[in-house]
Amino acid sequence: MRKPEELKTVRKTVLMSEATANDIEQEAKERGISPNAVMNERLRHHNTSITPEKLAKFQDFANHAIRLMAIYSTQRAKTLAKEAHELWIF
Repeated sequence: MRKPEELKTVRKTVLMSEATANDIEQEAKERGISPNAVMNERLRHHNTSITPEKLAKFQDFANHAIRLMAIYSTQRAKTLAKEAHELWIF
């Protein structure tokens, strides 16, 4: 359940080009989410191309690298894990 401050309660009408609308629809279809979710994500992360979805994928890669590194050096694996964790702190 979402926190009260995270609930989406404000409705706005937005005018956009047909190309932008098609782009949003296509991305939503590819990702299996609503167009509204795509638009909210784009608005919340407009300054950066690192969206939560991309950051989660990066974390998967980091976890895999940490497991491989641990075979050779536990200390270096811990360092890598710490550096990857710091990316989650905005």
